[in-house]
Amino acid sequence: LVIRKVDKQMANLEADDPVSQLHKCAFYMKDTDHMYLCLSQERIIQFQATPCPKEANKEMINDGACWTIISTDKAEYQFFEGMGPVRSPVTPVPLVHSLHLNGGGDVAMLELKGDNFTPNLQVWFGDVEAETMYRCQEIMLCVVPDISLFRGEWLWVRQPTQVPVSLVRNDGIIYATGLTFTYTPEPGPRPHCPPADEIMRAPRNLPHNQPSMATPAIADVPWNSHHPPGQPGL
Repeated sequence: LVIRKVDKQMANLEADDPVSQLHKCAFYMKDTDHMYLCLSQERIIQFQATPCPKEANKEMINDGACWTIISTDKAEYQFFEGMGPVRSPVTPVPLVHSLHLNGGGDVAMLELKGDNFTPNLQVWFGDVEAETMYRCQEIMLCVVPDISLFRGEWLWVRQPTQVPVSLVRNDGIIYATGLTFTYTPEPGPRPHCPPADEIMRAPRNLPHNQPSMATPAIADVPWNSHHPPGQPGL
């Protein structure tokens, strides 16, 4: 197809300026005999234009072959039928615009703000379901799961851990939010290192010419055998 600018029901064959929103244009079918794309009674047909007798660089077309450029919207959603096909429509799709953390530790709450929330949605952190509270179509709250659910038996996190946040409908439809939650490290006990402990307990070797100041064991100290004059030793 060749896009041609339209002015007063005339398709201009030589116009090369760009077309934009609300401009009228015609779609010439390349390498045909003046054939244009035309809408007639809700069907797409071919319309043969007539050369303009007064202007050789223009062709006369009808209303059906004259199109108006308008703006359009495109929306793409990702979902997964976790429990198999469902009868209910997957729309309206819930959208999460932002996440806000409230509190910390064992009482950390995550606030989700977005659109199209419903009471039959649950928040999931990776493959862990979170306790969810529905407020309205734009706000949901959930309890942040403990980090140990993602890192095995680890009590303290040594590095940041990211998990995806999803919304799951009660019939198994999984909606990806495209957002993640990050667990950040917290201060904890110093990790136990057996090799370091052995080094700290090992005795130090002093130079031969330097006397040791260490206190000898009581078993290594000789007992005093001096007796007063005239008294035998016991």
